[in-house]
Amino acid sequence: MFSALLAMLSALLHAVRSRADLLTEIAALRQQLAVLQRQVKRLQLRRADRAFWIWLRRHWPRWKSALVIVQPETVLRWHRQGYQLYWRWRSRGKPGRPRIPRRHIEFIRRISSDHPDWGEDRIALLLELNFGAKHDPSTLRVYMVDGKPPSRSTWKTFLASHASQIWALDFTTQVMWNFNACYVLVIIALDSRLVVHVAVTSSPTLVWLKQQLRDATAWGIVPRFILHDNDGIFGQFRPPAAGAAGKRFRCALDQWLSEVLGVTGIPIPYGAPNASPHIERFMRTLREECLRRFIFFTEAQLRRTVAEFVSYCNEARVHQGIDNIPDVQAGRLPPRQSELGPESRLVARPILGGIAHDYSLAA
Repeated sequence: MFSALLAMLSALLHAVRSRADLLTEIAALRQQLAVLQRQVKRLQLRRADRAFWIWLRRHWPRWKSALVIVQPETVLRWHRQGYQLYWRWRSRGKPGRPRIPRRHIEFIRRISSDHPDWGEDRIALLLELNFGAKHDPSTLRVYMVDGKPPSRSTWKTFLASHASQIWALDFTTQVMWNFNACYVLVIIALDSRLVVHVAVTSSPTLVWLKQQLRDATAWGIVPRFILHDNDGIFGQFRPPAAGAAGKRFRCALDQWLSEVLGVTGIPIPYGAPNASPHIERFMRTLREECLRRFIFFTEAQLRRTVAEFVSYCNEARVHQGIDNIPDVQAGRLPPRQSELGPESRLVARPILGGIAHDYSLAA
């Protein structure tokens, strides 16, 4: 009884509706039926099917009531994609604003890399006044080299600007076969990573350290600064003591360096080994690539081993901190491209029995 009433109500509604509305709904239902007849497992819609429903959405208000096979949001997404394809076709070609000349790009990158604290407005004004190149500041922002403004008061800046005048020294310990400890002193130059001096002892004292510094500076090559930690061997003052000229020193080593060698000793802060990263990194290399590979029986054996490894580091080993460039003073310049001929062969000279090798070319 209820289904009969629904059928009668549906017939009355269809009788009231216009003929055009009924024909449109019939076309919509037939189109969906044709799609369902084509599909095998998954519903597949062609471009013509999508175009039909996009057109129907624009011209028939009751299009949602006749839609069964997909969601109405899907038809809306098709509509938006159609707009994107249309406007992409209208604006075909290279998108965005035209590219500025390559020479101007080089100017912008050079200036922004030299002065990271300069903004695009300042660089744009500089290009316009000095080179006659007028560009919008927002365009310059695309080609500028990103970087932080340099700080003039950091410890890293000080080390970088005075690297050619700074030596760094430090001790490392090596346990012998009988569990006694020997101490290895290393002094390096920050700019070239050259090991200036190395020494081994079983009982380091301040007197012994002063003699090692005299030996390191015996040929008249004296740095301006010597960077070191706060080892007790250096004779710590608490509080810092004043010298003859009224200068205050944290340790006896700094006072002796100032009064005898004319060198300024720079002790790093307490508990901050990262303040002297170059010597700390070399000590790690020395331990991992040399000291941990042997069992040492005598102090003389340790001295010979360390001396050979230091010679290898100064003459053959490349240093990543200085762009893998061997030390020029050691005579190890990179070969020219013409020297790498087909008749050249690779020669490997073993270091310390083969734990490392010095590679070179031979005819």
